[in-house]
Amino acid sequence: MLLHDRTALLQKPVRLRVVGKYLGQLLLVMAVLSFVPLTASLIFTEYDLSLRFIIVEIILLTAGLPLVRISASTDIQTSEGLVITGLIFTLSPLIMTIPIMGNGLDFIDALFETVSAFTTTGLSVATELQQQPLTFLFARAYMQWIGGLGIVVLTIALLPRPGAYLRKLIELDERSDFVSSAHTYARRILAIYLVLTGICTGLIWIAEGNFFNAVTHAFSAVSTGGFSNFDNSLAGFHSPFSAISVILGCIFGALPLLLYFHIRQQRFSVIYRDVQVRAILVLFLLISLPLTWVLMHDLQMTFHEAFFHAPLMVISAQTTAGFASIDITQIGAHGMLILMMAMFTGGALGSTAGGIKLYRMLIFWQAFSYLLKKATATPHAVILPRLAGKNLETDEINKALLVILLFIFTITCAWLVFLFSGYQPLAALFEVVSATATVGLSSGITDIDLPTHLKLTLCLCMLLGRLEFFALLVLVYPLTWVNRRSKA
Repeated sequence: MLLHDRTALLQKPVRLRVVGKYLGQLLLVMAVLSFVPLTASLIFTEYDLSLRFIIVEIILLTAGLPLVRISASTDIQTSEGLVITGLIFTLSPLIMTIPIMGNGLDFIDALFETVSAFTTTGLSVATELQQQPLTFLFARAYMQWIGGLGIVVLTIALLPRPGAYLRKLIELDERSDFVSSAHTYARRILAIYLVLTGICTGLIWIAEGNFFNAVTHAFSAVSTGGFSNFDNSLAGFHSPFSAISVILGCIFGALPLLLYFHIRQQRFSVIYRDVQVRAILVLFLLISLPLTWVLMHDLQMTFHEAFFHAPLMVISAQTTAGFASIDITQIGAHGMLILMMAMFTGGALGSTAGGIKLYRMLIFWQAFSYLLKKATATPHAVILPRLAGKNLETDEINKALLVILLFIFTITCAWLVFLFSGYQPLAALFEVVSATATVGLSSGITDIDLPTHLKLTLCLCMLLGRLEFFALLVLVYPLTWVNRRSKA
């Protein structure tokens, strides 16, 4: 028997009763969360959209209530947790196309919009946003807010007794040893998320004076989603302080959320002591300087204009928010390359940001440094890769490198699809990187006329990037569902 066949016999397929029961629980929580945009549609007296949200509620309740009645084990396998997560992030956009299609979009365009929302990407095919129904704008931003925190984390936080099985549905920050349970973790994260959203809403409201714009942009900023109520994004604000307030919200969301809990227990100096915070500050500076020069040299901006726009664009790209204060199509090849570096790296692990994540990039750098030191050291020297004051385990390094490779592989494959469809190489690469890193900045390719197969390609990139590949790959992996031992 071949080695891979022996391995296959050790595979344990998911139990449909377990997947069904706890997927049903997530669907019921989604039904509760969907009452918010339903209420908004009633407040805005947009009753045609209210009817569509009622249909969504009926679907979620009809599907969820029978499923939660299934008798299933509370001991959930890792594969089952990944399958449930993959399913909820796939089904939620599909169901929410119903109200989004009420705005005149066809199914594919509505699906693109909802996938972009739940994955907190921000790429959009909708136009003339200032003329769109308020419910449509609110629902898009609200879906990003839900997707940013994570539907699973929201479920654990909102359920009175989530059960031990749900611990395997989220990945706790291993460096946070004070977290006693997944339930405690989720409650703290939700509290922090609500506070940050409230602060961001207040800042934008004070600067702009429009409460609706403040709420929707705060939803998109803290979730690092990037949906705006204006076709020209941040440039649509009347005051530059409004744009700065939105970008501050992006920074809030791109830092490790549990870091804010540490601030309550310790001093503010704990922020700078975090290795990811230091890394993100260094990257902001290092990438902003060349982009400032590019804007001055290529776009003929004054120093003050370039010094304003460059940091905003870099922070938006680095935090994977995707807000734009200038037209990306005007920044040229040099500007696109610079922003792609920021998008690819992404924000901090344990934040709402996408991309590879800074912590993984730091692991990669430490592993690379370790190999160089090992090659030049004496044979008996004991050298271990370390990061943030602790030794890096082999599994931790391997997982980080695998995620980086999967990012590169996905980007390459999707880029080839765009190239074969006749798109300009740099613009196509920028669009694919933006989708996979869940950023949302566009080189001008994403619009209502984009061919269907390319819209679906970007949807797949967004889902893979948001779920960091494993949940979606396990979902479609044949041995996840098939019991090979019964066939032996």
